[in-house]
Amino acid sequence: MIIRFIKIFILAAVGFLTGFVQANERPSAVVDLSGQWRFALDAKGVGVTENWPNRSLEDVVNLPGTTDTNKKGNKTEDRPVDRLSRVWSWIGSAWYQRDVMIPESWSGKRISVYFERTKNTKVWMNGSLVGRENSLSAPHVFDVTRFVKSGKNTLTVLIDNSKLPPVGPAHAVDERTQTNWNGIVGRMELQATDLVWISDVQVYPMVKERKLRVRMNLGNDSGAKVQAKLVMSAQTENFSKQLTFADTSHDFVMDGSTKVVECVYELSKDVPLWSEFQPALLRMKLDLKAQAGEKTYAHETSVRFGMREFKQSDGKLWLNGKRVYLRGRLDCANYPLTGYAPMSLEEWRKIFSISKDWGLNHYRFHSWCPPAAAFAAADEMGILIHAELPNKRSAFRAPDDANAAKHNIDFMTLDTVESDVSLYDYCMREGAMIFRNYGNSASFVMFALGNELGRNPSMYEMVTKFQQLEPRALHAQGSNNLHWDASLAKGDDFWVTAKVGKHKLVRGAFSLLDSREAHIEFNPPSSNTDYRKVLEHIPVPVISHEIGSFQVSPDFRDIAKFTGVLEARNYETFHKRAEQAGLLGQAHDFMRASGALSALCYREEIEAALRTPDFGGFQLLDIVDFPGQGTALVGLLNVFMESKGIIEPEKWREFCSETVPLFRMEKYAWMKHETLSGKIEIAHYGENDLANAVVKVVLTNGAGEVLHKRDFAPATIKMGGLHNVGDYEISFEKLKIAAPEMLTLKVAVVGTKYQNSYPLWVYPSEVTTTPSDAVMIATKWGEPSVQDHLTKGGKVLFLPPLNSLKHCVNGGFHPDFWSPMFAEAHKKRGEELPPGTLGLLCDPKHPLFASFPTEYHSNWQWWYLVKHSKPLIYDGTPADFLPLVQGIDNFVRNQKLGLIAETKVGNGSAVICSIDLLGIKDRPEARQLLQSILAYMDSSKFAPKHELPKTWFDRISGR
Repeated sequence: MIIRFIKIFILAAVGFLTGFVQANERPSAVVDLSGQWRFALDAKGVGVTENWPNRSLEDVVNLPGTTDTNKKGNKTEDRPVDRLSRVWSWIGSAWYQRDVMIPESWSGKRISVYFERTKNTKVWMNGSLVGRENSLSAPHVFDVTRFVKSGKNTLTVLIDNSKLPPVGPAHAVDERTQTNWNGIVGRMELQATDLVWISDVQVYPMVKERKLRVRMNLGNDSGAKVQAKLVMSAQTENFSKQLTFADTSHDFVMDGSTKVVECVYELSKDVPLWSEFQPALLRMKLDLKAQAGEKTYAHETSVRFGMREFKQSDGKLWLNGKRVYLRGRLDCANYPLTGYAPMSLEEWRKIFSISKDWGLNHYRFHSWCPPAAAFAAADEMGILIHAELPNKRSAFRAPDDANAAKHNIDFMTLDTVESDVSLYDYCMREGAMIFRNYGNSASFVMFALGNELGRNPSMYEMVTKFQQLEPRALHAQGSNNLHWDASLAKGDDFWVTAKVGKHKLVRGAFSLLDSREAHIEFNPPSSNTDYRKVLEHIPVPVISHEIGSFQVSPDFRDIAKFTGVLEARNYETFHKRAEQAGLLGQAHDFMRASGALSALCYREEIEAALRTPDFGGFQLLDIVDFPGQGTALVGLLNVFMESKGIIEPEKWREFCSETVPLFRMEKYAWMKHETLSGKIEIAHYGENDLANAVVKVVLTNGAGEVLHKRDFAPATIKMGGLHNVGDYEISFEKLKIAAPEMLTLKVAVVGTKYQNSYPLWVYPSEVTTTPSDAVMIATKWGEPSVQDHLTKGGKVLFLPPLNSLKHCVNGGFHPDFWSPMFAEAHKKRGEELPPGTLGLLCDPKHPLFASFPTEYHSNWQWWYLVKHSKPLIYDGTPADFLPLVQGIDNFVRNQKLGLIAETKVGNGSAVICSIDLLGIKDRPEARQLLQSILAYMDSSKFAPKHELPKTWFDRISGR
């Protein structure tokens, strides 16, 4: 019964879509409908009953555009902190109207109205209702042939964005992303063809045979039997060598209104294949000529495609038989200047160009499907697209077998597009329309039902049907579905997930609500972690879901850039809070330091994925800010895809590229008597093997002086996996190292652009941490001996036990996860709050660090230190009082935090350190920091300028 159901569904889909113009097809004749339209808002929803299509609307707007871009609706003053603010908001009915001229030459033609992207729509022509549509992903096309006349006609459109399909807060309509806008965007046209025409051309590459299976609909509205000849030709479009392939012709007799035609077209052995490295495209032209008695008809169209086969087997992804590794990011539909996704090829070329500059080859469109221009640009640039239904709900219900045939035919008719249609029906139809409009795109390789859904029997059926309907792409039930109890859905072609079991993680960072086992925060730092063990026995490619989500402190320079339909009032609120907290002057430094830590953690996320041999890839969330859903400023780029200056793309590509040298080692912090040992691998997913490749290792000190170098013997690095270069060892004792010192180990493939580098810290094997007579180490502030020492002008290093501290936050290494929304979730559950911090800020030139090499931001040598710390809250201290090691707080709390600070105390002075240096003295980093602090305090450079009140010490001690 299921097989029969699928066949009926496919025929129904083909039959229905004969009326649709594919997104990359163009008709024979076009009248542009962009420009000024008459307009009216319909707050009470009375326009239909009062017959507004037969009156002339009085206001005006410009289309393509929205009520927001035209400043129509309600001017807003709301200031949500969890998202951007619409300047003009309208949710409801809006009417658009204009007069259109039908050329005399279109007499006897088939005429359609084409709107590339809009919302729930009804169309009237000359006062008569033509039809309705509510696709969120595909063009809205209406056959108006019987409603028009030559000359002036009145076209009226009702768009009601309050009538949404039952898809939940999908990013296609979410106010936190592209907003639930009202309007028409993209191409707007009247289109004309002869009464015998071609539509819905689908090209299915047969890569091994170098052939094409071509399926199309031939329409016939002439009312007569016609003799038709179809001529097909193809040629390369953007390949270095222009190739033209032989014409083929086919003769048909057409009796009915529609004929589904399938042909095989032969290419040649030298036809180029499409890939991320050589995105060679072809264009097929189709020329139809038909005759019925004395009447002749003609239609010519074309379709662009790529010769490629995207498959999965053995738990891996393959493109034309070569291994593919996805390096992706999520597009969550954040486009604040317009409030809707770009619709032009030029805009998408720019977006993908930036992404490729950052080493990416893959895009996942989170719970929405991009427009035709995105697929076209991705086709040209070798980007692999994972699109999704515009859906965030799992309440699918399939019909029973007895009514299967009737059900599928019904839901494919235009009369079932009202907002009360079931989720199952809507998504089945929406999926079919997505495939028909964008399926020819070589870049369209993956499809899913939505993000973080549940699971039910209907979803299995839907994936099976989609696999039959669109065999050019791989299919799955969703991304990170059933994330609370992860398991693979039988029948899925791939698995995008953060876990493959309760304790089987495939990414390095999580909200504490999800996991307290993620390795970046909870395992000592190394470059050895991978996921190979947890992937054993999983039969499909696994792609890591939404890796990263590391917050970066706000870049308030961005506020002035929100000049479109969305304003950054949330940023303005955070700016004001920072000012009130006395931290605004440090905002830029906070951004740079938290961003540097974020980049470090993203590096570890990506390298851990690359170190995993049988992995499908990763999807970042994100290198670009997401200013909604709690205001998730998680990017190295802002929401406009402009660099924040945290890390340069060239440096980022060292660890995020088709080929990445990797150095596996157990730790980053070493002692001078130890031998550095590690393993060198090359993750190579490039176009070809690297023959006779020489891998070089260079070890340098902080001054850039070469301490050691080694060339490995030439070898061929095979593409499509991890290549083991060999072990690397060097005794630090043999090197001229003035420990403590920060070193850099660089691994490079000689003669290529591929190189990567790793920081190392080498500390003395033995460190004196006994203070001089002038300095006392104290763990209890109130001890008489401590106070007596201070009264006499002494110096005290105060190391309070962490369990005694009250006015503090918990210590954490990586930046707070995603956005403050997770802290709110912890509060609602009555759970301990996450640290909420965004790393450290310090001055590496300060004498405190004379014997403790550091940058201005957190790095791996700080991991043990911050994990055994509790940053103290220094709110209420003078504005110019800054801790020597400052904790960066999240932008909601805006607390002045410090791990190390100095103060006068009467005649004496003190350093307050809320790192448990005594408790972790077995760690070389802790011993070295303690020694460096003591040396600083014992020097003439130790001269605190501020004095904290005595009550402050009482407060942090809980006295």
